[in-house]
Amino acid sequence: MGSAEPNDIKTEAPDHVESVLDTGQPPLDSPMKWSWFRKHLILIQASFHAAGPGFTSALLIPAAEQLAELFDVTPQKATYFVAVHVLFLGMGPFLWNPLLSSYGCRPVLIGSMFLSCVAALGGGFAQTYGTLMTARVFQSIGISSGFVVPGVITVNLFKPQQRGSKNGVWAQMVTIGAPLGGLIGGPVVSYIGWRWAMWIVAISSGAQTLGYMFTCPETSYAHRQKSGFGVYHPSELLRFQKRIPGRFSLRSFVEPILFLQSPNEVLIAFAYGVTFAIVSPGISTIFPIALPKFYNFDATAQGLFFIGSLVGILLGERLAGPGSDWAMNRERRRAASSSRTVHLESRLSVGIIGYVLSIIGVIIFGVTLQSRVHWIAPCIGYGVCSFGLQLVTTPLKTYCVDCYPEHSGSVLQLVNIVRQVTSFTVPFWSPNLNESLGYGLGFGIEAIILAFFYVLSLLVLWKGETWRLSVRVKGLVKVKDEHVDL
Repeated sequence: MGSAEPNDIKTEAPDHVESVLDTGQPPLDSPMKWSWFRKHLILIQASFHAAGPGFTSALLIPAAEQLAELFDVTPQKATYFVAVHVLFLGMGPFLWNPLLSSYGCRPVLIGSMFLSCVAALGGGFAQTYGTLMTARVFQSIGISSGFVVPGVITVNLFKPQQRGSKNGVWAQMVTIGAPLGGLIGGPVVSYIGWRWAMWIVAISSGAQTLGYMFTCPETSYAHRQKSGFGVYHPSELLRFQKRIPGRFSLRSFVEPILFLQSPNEVLIAFAYGVTFAIVSPGISTIFPIALPKFYNFDATAQGLFFIGSLVGILLGERLAGPGSDWAMNRERRRAASSSRTVHLESRLSVGIIGYVLSIIGVIIFGVTLQSRVHWIAPCIGYGVCSFGLQLVTTPLKTYCVDCYPEHSGSVLQLVNIVRQVTSFTVPFWSPNLNESLGYGLGFGIEAIILAFFYVLSLLVLWKGETWRLSVRVKGLVKVKDEHVDL
């Protein structure tokens, strides 16, 4: 991978071709040469980590009434335990990205999960509103590394031809996290109380911390070379690795924001972020309002309603990852036969199906809820738009990383901050919109919002290659030999 000047990076064709074409075999000591079992064990661990942010946010949604009564606040104020958690999930990776670049993946994985464990454990013993809110903030910052580190690990371990399906493994877990948290949180809160919801987070975070310590070696080739690790040996798990000087700086903190200079990254980030915000928190925040009123659902039944989303996400990923890899492999063959550069935008074609299904699913959910038909109808609508969301998630995220693989952590953080800030705003306007206009018209308006951002993102299919080759992203941190892209 060609290096770039620290203050001025221009994405030229040879760099992108090198990042996506198989040009040979990786070095013997590259993590790409590790065994299938070791690479996929790390990928599975990182994928469960990726589910953590959404899972820990949604776990307390069914506890709003208990927390309001305990701390003598309104139910609306009790929901801030979720909203503030979502906000700091977007802010936390601004800390982890520079540490990731300077110290490597393994120290960040261990340190961030340990912080999540300690904060969640303390939150379970909280006796005041402020104490629990503080615990939620620090737990959110810790678990937020799950939004960016898995993508970097995927770049470190797998060749570009495999990244669509491998990114899909952890990307679907990001989407699954929230409905899984709601599904488990309902019975936990109903039968053993909200404190155990926090302690479950502490137990799972602690288990993942130990897993990273004893089974997850450093995956960054540059950091392995700096630390003199060479070919993997279990003894390296007991050694301290060295940091790479010059990467922990003010510029490294703001690097994700610098990608706002790239129209490709911005349009794709908003297309995905708005889809996630409307399909995930946009619908789930309606549950405590509409489901008890229309169907007399208690906290447990509301949690079970998330099954529709889980089914949609799992089925969607069966097409999203392999489909985007198939589209790119076909494009590589065509490019090779006609002696031209590879069009990275070909991967985005799979996302168009997701655009359509997300809009259809949101409309079905709103109209059937408004009509008060059997609860299975809005549940199916929720599943359809979740299926569409997953078809949007995997190809769009993988495309963003393909454009700048050497800055994958910062690229994913831009996508993350757009998604989380957008999601943070939804609970403040979506319930009011739907209560005022009715769920049919309200979600119809949200479907129009989706369509607007989808149309903008289609410009990337048309002009994306031109923008990649001509638009300069200034101020990026210099990265040399970070990945062995083959």
